[in-house]
Amino acid sequence: MVRTGAFAYAKYGYETNFATAVTANKKFGLQDKVGSWTLTNNRINLAQLNQIEPNKFAYGQQQGTLSMNYVLSNPWVFGAIYGTPSVGSVSNGVATHSYPHASNGQPKNVRSTTVEIAFDASDSGGGDIVRTLKGCITNSLALSTTVGQTVDVTQDMSYGKEDAPATTFNGSNAPALPTSEFPYTFAHARLKVADAVIAQVQDLDITFTQNSDMLWGLNDHQAQASYRRVFDITGRFRASWLDKTRLEDVLNQVKAGTSGNFVETAGGTVELEIVFTNGQSGANLKTITILGSGLAPTNINITGLEPVEPVFEEIEWQVKSCTVSCDNSISAAEE
Repeated sequence: MVRTGAFAYAKYGYETNFATAVTANKKFGLQDKVGSWTLTNNRINLAQLNQIEPNKFAYGQQQGTLSMNYVLSNPWVFGAIYGTPSVGSVSNGVATHSYPHASNGQPKNVRSTTVEIAFDASDSGGGDIVRTLKGCITNSLALSTTVGQTVDVTQDMSYGKEDAPATTFNGSNAPALPTSEFPYTFAHARLKVADAVIAQVQDLDITFTQNSDMLWGLNDHQAQASYRRVFDITGRFRASWLDKTRLEDVLNQVKAGTSGNFVETAGGTVELEIVFTNGQSGANLKTITILGSGLAPTNINITGLEPVEPVFEEIEWQVKSCTVSCDNSISAAEE
């Protein structure tokens, strides 16, 4: 009997200690799916003199990679990048969850997760398969949307430990959280650059890259720790070409703009603001606001300069830092 994704589930939970399994009870997002999933034992082929075939096999580190794709529906996935948020008091039925935590600032360590993926294969004769991935670290978290589409998330992870799978699938163990979800689409998105709302945006994306890695040691084929390097936040947007403002932003950074002066970043009170909101009020409000500072456009690309076609400008950019604030009716972060 052929089984489909209807016979499977995926869920996660944030770990307190690296690769120490916790109860996984959270869903990544709506329409979640496994994009790619690989486990390798880094086999080493050992040849010998007087023959062309391998003589022995040795094995190196156990390494796994996992990519989850889903529709943005809750803010708790940002905890993989920013750690536990701080939570303000509830006002008019709404609480604000702020990443990173106001007291701790940007975390310098990687926050790991336990991911459980189960597959009901009982009728195949081979038994169910419940795999527990420990020490999962998020390498990158990418959000993107385009006109007519949902806000899609790609979360690329690597993990350091996986033991023998369990063999009992229980559908009632599917993720219980989040308690509140909303499917954000392009119509719920707004972009502001250097204090100006960008009109007629066609597509938009932002990627948080931790540049994290695993650390192995002698006497163990599984990872023992993780660490992060420089935190890169990059993105792009494509909008109608209406004026020379974005062109000047790029030119000013090579000392050739209208002013003739070098400008390191685009400037403005609000340099970058990306808002996803359901447009409701009171306890029904669900908003995710990404604020970036130190906005530096990287390049500008003009497309559509041909007969009777719309002309667009595409800007690639990077910011030095970001904060994420999330307004909803949940009084305590579902961490």
